[in-house]
Amino acid sequence: MSQVRDEDGLDTAKWQILCEGVVASHDGDAAAAHIATDRLAAQVPFDSQVSMYLWYLLRYRVADMLGRRPSAEDLREIAGRVYPRFSVVIRGDGSVLENVLRTVFKLASKDEEVTAGRFVVAGMAALGVLLNDPVADMEAMRPHMADWWRRNLEKFRSQGILDDRTV
Repeated sequence: MSQVRDEDGLDTAKWQILCEGVVASHDGDAAAAHIATDRLAAQVPFDSQVSMYLWYLLRYRVADMLGRRPSAEDLREIAGRVYPRFSVVIRGDGSVLENVLRTVFKLASKDEEVTAGRFVVAGMAALGVLLNDPVADMEAMRPHMADWWRRNLEKFRSQGILDDRTV
């Protein structure tokens, strides 16, 4: 099990690698972003905890950008606007980015849903291109995510999303 930051309950190793990937994605450094995802795969496998961190952070960022819960059209517009930067890190058509955003807001059809390792890789890149100052923005979002994480930890365990070893 990875170390946990006692003050807020978030996994320090997972958070650090996630931040590295987000910053690299923001900077358009595809090589560094891929190194971060490779480190996640090797050191802290694509588990549900990393996915849950990204799920929350993406929801938080998009809602913060809009000042409200987004519609499917809002997500399409956001994806179209930031896709050029996203495509530097993640190759493919614009549907991947839009589908990541649709997935976190439960607006994706079964065929559009992005899951598992693909969600982590694309979600990290999506978050990176959505942030203005990734280091400051991640630090500002962390307390909100930590509060959410602590409030929902037992629910995640009871639903089988996390095991009993996850802090």
